[in-house]
Amino acid sequence: MRCYEQSYFAMYSSCVPTTQTEFAQTQSLMQTPPPKRPLYMQPTMLVLLSLGFAGGIPLEMAMSIMPTWASAAKWSVVDIGLIALARLPYTCKVLWAPLSDHCSIIGLRWMGRRRSWLFVTQLICLGLIVALALNMDNRGGMMSPNAIIVLLGVLVFAGATQDIVGDAYRAEVLQPREFGAGASMWVTGARFASLFAGAGVLIVAGRLGESPNTAPWAWAIAVCALAAVSLVGMLGIFLGREPARPVGQAPGFAASITQPFQIFASQWGWKLVALFFFLILYRLPDVLGGAMTSPLLVQGLGYSTETIGWVRQSLGSGLSIAGTIVGGLMIARWSLTRCLWIAGILAAVSNVGFWILASTYGATVAHIAPASAPVTSLVVVLSIESVCGGLATCAFVAFMMSICDVRATATQYALLTSVMAIGNTFIGVLSGWMLKNLDYQSFYALSIVAAAPGLLLIPFLRRNMVSNASAVE
Repeated sequence: MRCYEQSYFAMYSSCVPTTQTEFAQTQSLMQTPPPKRPLYMQPTMLVLLSLGFAGGIPLEMAMSIMPTWASAAKWSVVDIGLIALARLPYTCKVLWAPLSDHCSIIGLRWMGRRRSWLFVTQLICLGLIVALALNMDNRGGMMSPNAIIVLLGVLVFAGATQDIVGDAYRAEVLQPREFGAGASMWVTGARFASLFAGAGVLIVAGRLGESPNTAPWAWAIAVCALAAVSLVGMLGIFLGREPARPVGQAPGFAASITQPFQIFASQWGWKLVALFFFLILYRLPDVLGGAMTSPLLVQGLGYSTETIGWVRQSLGSGLSIAGTIVGGLMIARWSLTRCLWIAGILAAVSNVGFWILASTYGATVAHIAPASAPVTSLVVVLSIESVCGGLATCAFVAFMMSICDVRATATQYALLTSVMAIGNTFIGVLSGWMLKNLDYQSFYALSIVAAAPGLLLIPFLRRNMVSNASAVE
């Protein structure tokens, strides 16, 4: 019996700490939290991926699917041109953004302010996509073009509202070091939406249109399938967590409209002008270069549309996603200021490839190339441009998230994107005139130098990171 007690005591004493140091070490091990998941595998990141996917579908309906279907349905060019009017809500969404900052959806307050808005807007988008799908066939549709354009406009309005709330949700649910990764996942989801909606629907509709049995409803089937896939956004809403509602919001709806602008004015002062110019100028190399890339590749260098589709849309989209992922990791590791410098410089340098193509193969506006340039050159140039563009997009979105005050995230972010969109539209219109007068070589040389004004404004913005100043060093 004594031998048993001794052996038991020896075994027990070997497992129990006998000194204060050993006891403290044991307590430390017991209290150590489990290791965090990798940045891109955290549940919030996967939720943002699904929300970005669902949020990208309404815009793709207006930009890609409906114009293509209307062309196949033999609409007049005037009616097809009117489809562009349906995209207007994305450029003026700041006008109703304060509503989502101030109000929750009645009857859904248990979901929280942000998630209730996301749920309702996604539900409306889903219903409108199905309604449009059921009016699409190879005979031109069951409704008049004007009625379909109005229905599409309502869809885009709901999609723009979903975009407002989604941008605010993304900025509020993340920590500053996660802004880059969150922006990356959102952009990646939108890219997947572009592939599913812009390429997948067209391919499925084309295949179904080859069979006499499915041809009359080819587009309807393809678009309804897209609506079903968009339900992944609903899953993200219910799996995601609601961000805490900030204190200090202005009481009353009228005050909620003025407060976001008052916050910007008080925190930025005269530098608000520098901020707005930065929003327009930082992506200037991409805006200028991107607007005239298709004319350069098709008319100036003689590439076929099929070649451009495979290289630019397939390979380019994948590498752009890779660029945003790398950007998210960089922002988590370094300061946002440093990442803005690196991404802006690389975005400008990536246009050097187009300048080399235009110079080497003699691309001119006046004469269409008699033979196409080598495909390998196109692959190299577009690969570099896609990665750098994804990196710049990630840094830019993370920057806009970092300067929004949590008391008015939706309104302030909508204002920032509206300023950016208006500037990009104006510059895009001027790009054709500039190319006509400069030709390809000088135009792309100018697009490289055009990065300087945006980069030189970064030091003026550094001090004014509002509620998330720790994201920038």
